[in-house]
Amino acid sequence: MSSRTYFLSGFDPRGATHYKRMFQSELKPLGWRFGKSIDNGLITRWPLKKIGEGDEDVLAEFCFLHWDDIAKANWPRNPLVLLKQCAEYAWWYLLKGGLIFKVLKVCPGVALCGAYPLLFLFFSFGIALGLAGLIGDGLATFVVDPQVRFASGLVVGLIFLWQAWRLANKLGVVWLARSIMFTHRVAQHRDHDLRERVKALADWLVDLESTKPALELRLVGHSSGSFVLAMLAAELHRHPCAKSLLPRLSLLTLGQNLANVALYPGARLFRDDLEELSTEPRIPWRDVTSKQDFLCFAGVNPYTSCGLTRPSGDDYPQLDLVDLVKINPRVKFWDLLGKQFEIHFLYLRNVCSKVALPSSFVAGLRIDSND
Repeated sequence: MSSRTYFLSGFDPRGATHYKRMFQSELKPLGWRFGKSIDNGLITRWPLKKIGEGDEDVLAEFCFLHWDDIAKANWPRNPLVLLKQCAEYAWWYLLKGGLIFKVLKVCPGVALCGAYPLLFLFFSFGIALGLAGLIGDGLATFVVDPQVRFASGLVVGLIFLWQAWRLANKLGVVWLARSIMFTHRVAQHRDHDLRERVKALADWLVDLESTKPALELRLVGHSSGSFVLAMLAAELHRHPCAKSLLPRLSLLTLGQNLANVALYPGARLFRDDLEELSTEPRIPWRDVTSKQDFLCFAGVNPYTSCGLTRPSGDDYPQLDLVDLVKINPRVKFWDLLGKQFEIHFLYLRNVCSKVALPSSFVAGLRIDSND
């Protein structure tokens, strides 16, 4: 097999089927499709096929590495549960840990996004309380009983909060809050399930590349999948049976938030992973971000951002900045905040020409349709 791409999605419970549909829609105009899937529960593999051709020899393969079930397990649906988590995070982010000041020094846009759900929550409750008070005072002329006035104000306040929750879902604020809460957990070394999954993925990947090797391997991580990529790549680097695999492997991070984990004082194991990746044999690593993407650490070196020594030699990883607004005419500069999630996923589409991720799955392959 010529090439195999391993993909780690962000903190997303939608799983392999969602990403298959998205990538397949990008591949179809190029004349390619996904073949029949092979799934072992940890890795879902799809061979890349020319449209109209059968399932003969496979020259390229796309592999989805599963940690979406862990995302689902850390995806609170109850607003009260999420509210409790946000309160605990606010105490750490703004006061106890003071992480917001560390992030501000590294990347102000990410600091803003880290505070965004908290600000939305603060203003929502403030407006709800204000409305409840106005209703209670406004009814004083017509309703004598204070309990009735209080109940009326409470109902109006709760209705407003319910509508605020729906708006937060629509704008992606709830999604962002859940992602931040999980990253907060990982960075505090409460990520045992994820660590065990990374070890299992490393074993499966080594076994697959031993029995059905590909000439070129690429490990891609998007968004929160970037810190899972760093953990997995470090695990492979340490793996006693992965020596023959490493020379064929390259890393690609898209819209990464590595410093979101590495900046935490308790993230010692993650910083150890980064240091492992800086040792020889060093795996080629390209990092692509955009200054219009406030959900990522744009142009930020993951080593220097958290106080680690920059690896010697050439820049590692190779940092590339792309202009995601310029390539998408639907996104104007003045509505950046409202379309952050649309921007954040542009890395995964062919429109991002400096990456052209779906096109790269089959790049360099030449198949004669007469063969």
